Amino acid sequence: MERIRRSINLGLSIVILAVGALVFTWLVETKPVAPTHTQYTRVPEVSVLPVVAQTERLPIIGHGTVRAKKQIDIIPEVSGKLIHVHPDLATGNIIPKGELLFEIDSSLYDTLARQAQAKVRGLEAELARHDQELANIELRLANAREMLAIEKRDYETSRDLYEKDNVGTERGVDMAQQKYLAQRDVLVELESRKAMIPHLKLETEAQLDAAHATLDKAQLDLKNTKIFCPFKARVEVVKAYETQVVTAHFSIARLTDMEAFEISVGIDPSELRWLDDSIQPNALEAGATSAANSPRVTIRWRLRGHEYTWYGHVSRFERVDEATRTMRLVVEVREMDMEATIADGDMKDGPALSIGMFCRTELPARPLKDAVLVPRHAVYDNQWVYVFEPSGDGNTSAGKLERRRVPLLRAIGDDVLVDYRGRVGDDVCELQPGDRVVTSPLQKPVVGMPVRIRSAEQTASAPPDSSGPRGMPLTVAAATVVGGG
Repeated sequence: MERIRRSINLGLSIVILAVGALVFTWLVETKPVAPTHTQYTRVPEVSVLPVVAQTERLPIIGHGTVRAKKQIDIIPEVSGKLIHVHPDLATGNIIPKGELLFEIDSSLYDTLARQAQAKVRGLEAELARHDQELANIELRLANAREMLAIEKRDYETSRDLYEKDNVGTERGVDMAQQKYLAQRDVLVELESRKAMIPHLKLETEAQLDAAHATLDKAQLDLKNTKIFCPFKARVEVVKAYETQVVTAHFSIARLTDMEAFEISVGIDPSELRWLDDSIQPNALEAGATSAANSPRVTIRWRLRGHEYTWYGHVSRFERVDEATRTMRLVVEVREMDMEATIADGDMKDGPALSIGMFCRTELPARPLKDAVLVPRHAVYDNQWVYVFEPSGDGNTSAGKLERRRVPLLRAIGDDVLVDYRGRVGDDVCELQPGDRVVTSPLQKPVVGMPVRIRSAEQTASAPPDSSGPRGMPLTVAAATVVGGG
């Protein structure tokens, strides 16, 4: 039995090995043939923009906040109770020029003015008395001189008669001499009084000048009890109301002059070279630019999707801002230019320029002839642009990439100025008018790589799944390749 079992196992092993060999041979003989498939070489399609040199005068963009050109505090020069306050004197209201804002009770100041007037009249009368007294003394002096001459002759006659002819008495001579001396004293006294009158007049005139000064101050105080609006003004602050007692030299209101506003516009110092010559800081400081010949500045402000426009003029160079390192130019907007114009030209709903608005300003720039601008996104590494070079086989839509060095002279919105006629002192611009700048985004661009100009028809008809990286349509070329199993 044991021998039979071994024979059966050996036979089964041989059968299994034979079957395995047959299966292996069949698999080798019947192996599948490797299929062929198509591999595609992708040629990117690009958009190009021809370089055209043209005269450009694109404005310098700056920003600033509207402020008052002139703002004053109303400060009374006299104290007292307010008996009148302008009915429209409230924050935000507009007060016409010349209207009465405040009136202080003038009773006390009217009394002081009358007292000063009375003092002046009294001193003027005293001066008149001095003049009349001087005239009277002149007459008395004339009489006194004649009387003195008479008394002198009487005295000399009495003395001669007594001494030479023994006529009369010594006492009679003495009495004649006394009369003569008394009359001479009268003359001396009158001359002294005459000499004093000019000094008295000077003293009275000084008192009169002081009285006039007191009267002027009293009248000025009386005038200052009424405070009028000095210009067309917007009320900013009100601190006093009717029946309130106000104190001199303390502010009771603040007004803003509506005749002109200012905007302190900050611009990058590197933009100064592009400003119009008439508004360069040195021209403004030298006074070479006036409002009449200053170029117009456009001011824009947006609100709820609407853009409003005003116009102004550069009035002066203000300063260099230490915090922002920007140059500050002051743009003045006069009252006649404060009505806004909406972008579509409608002025009915345009707001007036107001203090506190943060506005965009467009300062005039000097014209650049044969200027070359390229889109900012077409510049790589801040120094290169790629251009389309035709292949030269007659197919104008096929070509390759080439690279040009460009200096970034000035950013103008979405474009960059890279060259203009007469430019000196900057890097050489390799881009020339007539070149076609590639404006499509490129991933890892390589000089000499094949590209194809995108056409509107190809772009419109391209299927959604035929776009390359970043949605760039591709042109496909087929080639047969044998793949492995």
